Amino acid sequence: MTKSKSEITAEKILTAAFNCIAAKGCNSVTLREIAQEAGVVLSQLNYYFVNKEGLFSAVIKAMRQTYTDGLDLRMKKCVSFAERITALASYNEELLKENTALYQCFLEFFNYAMWSEPFKEEMAGFVSDILIAIDAQVVRNDEGNAPQPSPFSLEVITRLILAASFGLSIQYLLAPADTRILPGFDAMKAIIARAERNNP
Repeated sequence: MTKSKSEITAEKILTAAFNCIAAKGCNSVTLREIAQEAGVVLSQLNYYFVNKEGLFSAVIKAMRQTYTDGLDLRMKKCVSFAERITALASYNEELLKENTALYQCFLEFFNYAMWSEPFKEEMAGFVSDILIAIDAQVVRNDEGNAPQPSPFSLEVITRLILAASFGLSIQYLLAPADTRILPGFDAMKAIIARAERNNP
C-alpha cells in the first residue's frame, strides 16, 4: 500500500525526533533541531503533533510498536514458558547491543517523565502497554495449564526481567566497554532456568 505524502512527512518527523532525542536527550533537543533533521519547516511539527509533548508521545508509540513487533517475531519460535522467558531476556540483550538508540530513548523518556506530570502519565501507560504485550507473549498458556513457579507468578517474573534489563542497559550505556555488564543477561537466564527446574 502506497503511503500518502502526509504519512511520509509524519514518519520523517518521527524518525528525526527519535534520532535527535537519542543524540541530545529530551531536555536539550529543540523542535527547530528536529525540523532541520527531518528536512521540514518548524510549523509542520506543530501541524502534525501540536507540541513537543505530542511529538514525544508519538515517538513513544512508534518505539512501543518496534519493541512489540520484534518480540512477536521472537516468540513465534518458542513453545514452552522456559523458552519464552529465555527469549525475552535474549531479545532485550540484543536490542541493547544492536539498537542502542532505542534504549537511550527509553531512558530519556523515563527521565523526562520524572519532571513532567502530564508526561509521567504517558510513560506509565507506555510501561503498562509493554508489560501487557510481554505478558501476552511470554505468559500465554498454550495447553491451558502453564506452570506457576512458586512463590512468584509468571507475571512477576516478566516484570523482574524487564526491570533487570533496564538496569543493565543503564550500566551498559554509561560504560559500554565494561565486559562485566552484558553477562548479567546470561545470569538472569540461568537463574530463571534454575527456578523453573526447582518449581515444575
